[in-house]
Amino acid sequence: MSKEKSFRVLHLLSYLFSLLTLLYLGTYTFLYRPLDTRYSIFQTIPILDRANVYPGYTLISPYNRLLSLNPDWQGKVYLLDLFGRPVHTWHTNQQALYSVLEKNGNLLAEMEQPKYSEFLPPGGNTGTVEELDWQSRVVWQYKNERMHHDIVQLPSGNVVVSLWEKTPAAIASQVRGGVAGTELNGTMWSDELAEINRQGKIVWSWHSSEHLDPTIDILDASMPRYAWTYTNGFKYVKHNPVDGTEAFLVSMRVLDEVMLVRKQDGKIIWRSPKGMLNTQHDPTMLANGDVLVFDNGFARPPDPFPSFGTRAVEINPRTDKVVWQFDGGPGAIDKMNFFSPIVGGAQRLPNGNTLITDGPRGHIFEVTPQKKVVWDMVNPYTTPMTGAFPNHFLFKVRQYGADEIRWPEKLPPPVSGFAYASYELLKNIYPF
Repeated sequence: MSKEKSFRVLHLLSYLFSLLTLLYLGTYTFLYRPLDTRYSIFQTIPILDRANVYPGYTLISPYNRLLSLNPDWQGKVYLLDLFGRPVHTWHTNQQALYSVLEKNGNLLAEMEQPKYSEFLPPGGNTGTVEELDWQSRVVWQYKNERMHHDIVQLPSGNVVVSLWEKTPAAIASQVRGGVAGTELNGTMWSDELAEINRQGKIVWSWHSSEHLDPTIDILDASMPRYAWTYTNGFKYVKHNPVDGTEAFLVSMRVLDEVMLVRKQDGKIIWRSPKGMLNTQHDPTMLANGDVLVFDNGFARPPDPFPSFGTRAVEINPRTDKVVWQFDGGPGAIDKMNFFSPIVGGAQRLPNGNTLITDGPRGHIFEVTPQKKVVWDMVNPYTTPMTGAFPNHFLFKVRQYGADEIRWPEKLPPPVSGFAYASYELLKNIYPF
């Protein structure tokens, strides 16, 4: 072979090598890298079982209580696809503890005030709820510094919130249980559920101290006595399974109970059995009439192992029996791996799977009825650090189907078949 021909061959090979290198690097940079979201505790992308995961968008509100002390601190709320990538982001005037979507795609965000005029029971305090449009513009606002924890929008468009209120002294003196002497400046607080119309007026309310019984509703022995009820979650029930009327399913954390409150007269028409739940959150009435609850187990005596554990539990209120639960596994270490002493949530998805939020760790995962984990993510959208470690905290999250909301703009699908197939192919080419 002549030198000239050899040179041409080498030049061609060099050109092909450069072209392949550019293709390799370009594919990595623009295709594979954006899909390589290894946010799962399994060190993989969140999608663990494409065939069995529910195709939805996850709404998260990263939260760090210490940041709320800065009146200039603004928050962000993210709508994520199944890779954990934001498909939309809202900017809130203050930090949001929890957010939900309206049917038109607007955001209802509960935000924490930087300061309060009165010393209220700690944990979950908000004070402001705002409705934001797709461009993060405020279209409705309600302020009440006694507001805390959860929020529900009714079919009418009205919003129901939980408000702290002082328990009448004559009733507070009869309340049993709790740690003696731990009232808040001598005051025991309870709750009001309040329905707010679009003009900011309370049009219906329920006062827990008027319907609970101090001889029955006894504080958990490990809980402080500054709050008798401590409503940390509630849901609207259009037709309750007891008598078919409107009701609210309410979680009373310090009483270790979930209650079904009839809206018409405020009567408590069902209670979870004593000893079944402990410091629970996020009760939901399922389509089959069962109750799904995130059962924290913060103060539950460890049994059968000397370790604590959390579970998502489904209760049949007609039999008062547990019909399904997810608790991390049978062993002590399994249970310790799923222990959320405060906050958290459980949502039954349309495909029968359950989305679970281990709030303090920011760990969100989806399990099948057979308890197989098919989607798993640790919140990567941390707030600025205020301590030694990154803060992944989430109060709870909600997932929405692609057809559940009238999205103001066309969104990419929760998971693109092409994107997922590309990742599965390319992960073998880019093993780093």
